[in-house]
Amino acid sequence: MLTIKDISTIIEGSLYDVEPNELNKEINDFETIYSFVKSKNTAYFSPNKETWWKELGRSKNAPDGNDLIDKSNENIGLIITEKYVENMEHKIPQLIVHDSVKAIKKLATYIRNQYKNPVIAITGSMGKSSTRMLTSSLLQDYNVLENRGNNNIRAAIYANMLKLIKNPDFAVIETSLNAINHRENTALYLKPDIAVITGIGAAHYSTFKSIHEIAELKARIFAGLNKNGIAIINGDTMFLDYLKQQASQFTENVQTYSIDNTKPSDLAPSYINYLKGAIQIGIENNHDINEYQINTISDGMISNTLGALLIMKNLNVPIKPKHLYDFKPFSKILKMKKVITKSHQLTLIDDTHNASLPAMINAIKAFDSQTQFFSGNKIIAIGKINDLGHKSKEIHQELIPYLTNSNADHILCLNVKY
Repeated sequence: MLTIKDISTIIEGSLYDVEPNELNKEINDFETIYSFVKSKNTAYFSPNKETWWKELGRSKNAPDGNDLIDKSNENIGLIITEKYVENMEHKIPQLIVHDSVKAIKKLATYIRNQYKNPVIAITGSMGKSSTRMLTSSLLQDYNVLENRGNNNIRAAIYANMLKLIKNPDFAVIETSLNAINHRENTALYLKPDIAVITGIGAAHYSTFKSIHEIAELKARIFAGLNKNGIAIINGDTMFLDYLKQQASQFTENVQTYSIDNTKPSDLAPSYINYLKGAIQIGIENNHDINEYQINTISDGMISNTLGALLIMKNLNVPIKPKHLYDFKPFSKILKMKKVITKSHQLTLIDDTHNASLPAMINAIKAFDSQTQFFSGNKIIAIGKINDLGHKSKEIHQELIPYLTNSNADHILCLNVKY
């Protein structure tokens, strides 16, 4: 818990419109998005248009945080801003700071340092959102803090650190390259107890020169670990040895998971059964086999599930199979949908949420695993992968063997011109 006075002291701001008896008023939540402010115990951290654009890469077209405030709203505990908000209909305490980005970082770091429960940070070129969501699903019997949607940039990391004030049982935070790049490594402040890399793949070639450079940046997440921290890495990913070597600079506890049970790893399935619209995974546990079913269809989701299970193992939290069975990924991640017209019936596998080389290969393999359960024509419709820059043609050509050897009767290539 923090009071208005505590917050003012930590970030060294100037208080306005505060009665003496309000200095000890409790603030138990923070928001940087005004529409979520619903309580007199919530502080609104107002994003300054210029400061947040320069320091956090916020869109130039995003409105100033002060302009979003409903001046008739009395359900605000505190406004933290660079510019005093005039003409409020109710006397809302305001804390004026010189630099709102420096203030949010300072307060977020303070709150993180007071928080004692486990923090799990997850990054990767693919699978980070699904692994985060799977982990949260497995922890659903507890109070879990996680990202809203897949908001995983630097500003979101600091916003989530502020929310540790609510003292959740676990924090599961998805982290993008934006949050751990050379401009700033938020992992140093987030200080995860468990840091996970779900995989390295071809993406962002308009920004980066090589996949190895992407691996270098992703590995920066391990810099937030202390010597007792745990690094978890997808054992099937590119640059595995490099990632393990980078992690070992910060912790001796480096673990891997793999779909392939012939590889050395800390977690691998004893068997995998591909069903219509689902997958069964057998995991050995004290010489017994525990079977889990996930109602999705790709090797990528098997890998993400193994990552989440290894996280649970390290948290020493019992795994409830029903939590995996009930899990639902984002609506457009290999979602199977029935389409019925007057003359035809078909099943559509929608993977339009993803657009990277690993995701496309994963989708083609998932398609192949399901064709045995359907009659009629099998069709793949595939579009262009964006953000590949000068590597675009080369990367797209890597799809050719997967498409050639697929079970598709027809392949539709959309928006690809070479």
